[in-house]
Amino acid sequence: MSTSSALLPPSRKPPLTFRRLLVAYVLIALVPYVWSTTQQLEVRGVYQSILTALNISMLAALLAQYPLSGRINAVTRYTGVDNGMLLHRKAGEIIALFFLLHPFLIIIPRFFIAPQHALGDIWSSLTTGESSTGVFAWVIMIVWVLMSMYRDKLRISYESWRISHGIGLVAVAILGTHHAISVGRHGRYEPWFDVMWIVLCSIAVGIVAYTYFIRPIQQKKQPFKVVEVEKAGSNDWALTIEKDGDFPFHFDAGQFLWINTSGNPYNRVEHPFSIASSPSSLPRVSFIIRELGDYTSNLEALKPGQRVFVDGPHGVFTLNGRSSSGIALIAGGAGIGPILGILRQLRDLGETKPIRLIYGNRQFDQMVFQEEIHSIEKALSDFDQTLVLEQPEDGVDAQAGFISQNLLEGAFSTDQKESWVFYVCGPPVMVEAVSDHLRTIGVPEKQILFEQLAFA
Repeated sequence: MSTSSALLPPSRKPPLTFRRLLVAYVLIALVPYVWSTTQQLEVRGVYQSILTALNISMLAALLAQYPLSGRINAVTRYTGVDNGMLLHRKAGEIIALFFLLHPFLIIIPRFFIAPQHALGDIWSSLTTGESSTGVFAWVIMIVWVLMSMYRDKLRISYESWRISHGIGLVAVAILGTHHAISVGRHGRYEPWFDVMWIVLCSIAVGIVAYTYFIRPIQQKKQPFKVVEVEKAGSNDWALTIEKDGDFPFHFDAGQFLWINTSGNPYNRVEHPFSIASSPSSLPRVSFIIRELGDYTSNLEALKPGQRVFVDGPHGVFTLNGRSSSGIALIAGGAGIGPILGILRQLRDLGETKPIRLIYGNRQFDQMVFQEEIHSIEKALSDFDQTLVLEQPEDGVDAQAGFISQNLLEGAFSTDQKESWVFYVCGPPVMVEAVSDHLRTIGVPEKQILFEQLAFA
């Protein structure tokens, strides 16, 4: 039986909270600018100084985007996959907006200083060799942003968008770095400043190259195969795969894998799915997958024995090293997948701490593995499940509505809010709302772990 304050040996530290990760990201982006100030170049006015600071910091922030999205375990163990992807998206929007405005921010002063020559100066600057790579990067950025904004209307598949996204990132990084070296004046006085940009760009491009070319080699050496695919609910599937060979593979309950069912590890047709099983299930690994698109709606096409390739495990949505006096598991829809994996591991551990599961869905027939959850309820000494239904049904013991702030307020005492760890998983809107509710009712930020079922 588990009696220690940590559920599992603390082999890894919890990731940074989003706020701390944001602070670290900003500080990293400011390092090149701080270095540039030591060169004591002539100051050309307040506006020019501010623009220089933004140009340098935003390029550094752009190149720092690659480690956030590269699925490198050495990085994600500190950032957390969800926090890293959330920061990648939010920071990416700001960076893209800045670089779209970048040429206009440069030319605006010319209309005030010498308006009669402004248009000629602009055309000259855009067509000179030094500026051309910046123009190319700017055009690619525009296309890239428009594709992201109108992906659904253009009917661009997720796989095609991912590939174009990666290629676009590489092109913008290389062209933007060349532009900074060609036009920037800091490298002319301090060559190591240009070396810094080249090194950062090389790391960024190297991460993309690793993802597209090196990682598939590793995946090919560690194949899996489909064991079974069966209906788990009205619109959920239970997928089980197992190792197809003798090789080391380990995971923690709550982590996730990217699964490639194309038969070719170099084919970037892969999708992320949270693990719904306990580590004791190895060599088999199970998933609960909701029908949300073309791929997930055709899971029945997978055949037993079919070879698949996986990337992972990823994520820190786990019991590993967490210290608490109790555990709250909050799932919305298909978010029950990793939550069920954690619950199964708690059962395997014989955990004696109080455990509460709050499980929300639209209808009762979407609730999966209820018989097993009821059996776990009997196996554990202090476990209780609360169902929440948007559309209540007669004869079903469930709260009506959504996982609201009032529901959470009444479900946990003040001591529990302060000392328990809270796991939240589900669609992004649900995760964001529930996390905000938990903060509002007094749960410390560091005790809220979340996983959003979206990586696009």
